Amino acid sequence: MVELSWSAATVPDSRPMRMKTSVPPITSEAQTPESTFVPCASTASLFLYAEGSAIVCLHHDTLAVERRFENHTEDIGFISVDNVSERGAGRLVVSYDVSQTAVVWDLFTGSVIARFASFEQLKVAAWMRNGNIAFGNVKGDVILFEPSTSEHISCRTIFDPITALAPSSDCRTYAIGYQNGSILIATLHPTFTILHTMSTSRGPSRIVSLAWHASSSKQKSDMLATLSANGDLRVWSVAKPAGKDAPRVIRVLKRSDTSSTTEPKWMAWSKNGRIVQYLEG
Repeated sequence: MVELSWSAATVPDSRPMRMKTSVPPITSEAQTPESTFVPCASTASLFLYAEGSAIVCLHHDTLAVERRFENHTEDIGFISVDNVSERGAGRLVVSYDVSQTAVVWDLFTGSVIARFASFEQLKVAAWMRNGNIAFGNVKGDVILFEPSTSEHISCRTIFDPITALAPSSDCRTYAIGYQNGSILIATLHPTFTILHTMSTSRGPSRIVSLAWHASSSKQKSDMLATLSANGDLRVWSVAKPAGKDAPRVIRVLKRSDTSSTTEPKWMAWSKNGRIVQYLEG
């Protein structure tokens, strides 16, 4: 169901805790601190990466600094560049800092276009073909933000942190990945409707990345690549329209079960239809 209101932030409990005899903690993969990449993104000619609260923009070929964007006051959490819409055309950027403020800005001029302050922590952002931005937060909400007007709507999905988000080219269907390892193909308007639930034979693992491969209007299906924290990489065939037939796995990259879920992983499609993946080990 589409909602326009934000839920209040949780107030931390300030009551003193009773001291107990300490017991050596049990070391588990879930308790191990997670490693992450430095926030970064790229266009056809520029590479962007975070240095604290600043973003450095470099040319691919010479590594010459084009500009430093310094309109954030806190450390950068993630960066996303619009490489999909006609309006953005590799020019618009959204960056998000730990104070829970997202800034949309012009990569060519450095000027700020819009700001968005979130009540809940945002985990991921994805640009849409229509020039809007889809945010996913820790409450399982998808926020659709329009930079030109600074208007937004919040759409509730399931109550679990969204860790990956991929709007399809029609701007109506979304692939949504969650902390618990679920992947949903869904629509958000007029109500949240689950078209498909995608699962793997391996145990639940946080979804790291989701990416659609561009297809022509003549093709009867789209390809969706999914990457989990345990290293499981799969390519799915999703029928068009998405609710017609159940998605099926057409490629599986088998990795050893020794791949740590806490090590950073990354995946994206190349222009020639190949998948570029980073995975330690």
